[in-house]
Amino acid sequence: MAHKRVKSSRFPGKPLVDICGKPMIWGVYQQAKKVPEFDEVYVATDDDRIEAACKEHDMKVIMTSDKHETGSDRVAEVATKVEGDLFVNIQGDEPVINPEMMQEVISIFFEDETVTFGSLKKEITDPDEIKATSTVKVVTDQKGDAMYFSRSVIPSNVKDGKLARVFRHVGIYAYKRDFLEEFSKMSQTELGEGIEPLRAMERGYKMRLKETKHSSIGVDLPEHIEKVERVIKGIDTLD
Repeated sequence: MAHKRVKSSRFPGKPLVDICGKPMIWGVYQQAKKVPEFDEVYVATDDDRIEAACKEHDMKVIMTSDKHETGSDRVAEVATKVEGDLFVNIQGDEPVINPEMMQEVISIFFEDETVTFGSLKKEITDPDEIKATSTVKVVTDQKGDAMYFSRSVIPSNVKDGKLARVFRHVGIYAYKRDFLEEFSKMSQTELGEGIEPLRAMERGYKMRLKETKHSSIGVDLPEHIEKVERVIKGIDTLD
């Protein structure tokens, strides 16, 4: 399930931007369709233009409220309209996302049936990426459950000069239906970080993360399009 709003202060109309002759959301949809574990794939949106593009390109689409502040809230509404035990939330601006990443997040629930909320993390070593407030960092315990998310550097790496591994949160979420229903009822405090999982964590819920080695490209600015098209055409790689 991919979700997207057409409004973006940095990149207006982003989900519908042309990438190799098709709207960007089409590329995300095709990658999701490659995952055999998915029974259905939908685009969830609140915008008539995205709905029209989905119908034009034979993509299943579900219209949702325009009041949702997060993708998880949007998926929670979808869960009231379609059957399913597990829902996976894929960002609508990653047209070259590896289907194996979706399979990795799904596998968390098969490996431990007690998990209700899951995601992925990836180690980062670039100092600029580590310091960037746009990069959401996560620290997990030995089981892989998130201890905290922050836009600041965590761990701080200030003790003894020894560098700890730093992980970036990969923006793909999976939820069991019952948890998603509860999550949508929680007020959006998120501890001042503006990071969705914290809404649940501060209420005692756990989120399990699996480490991935795969990379993706989030199209946040117009200049990212050329990189994505080069990857699609096989001229360039993600790493």
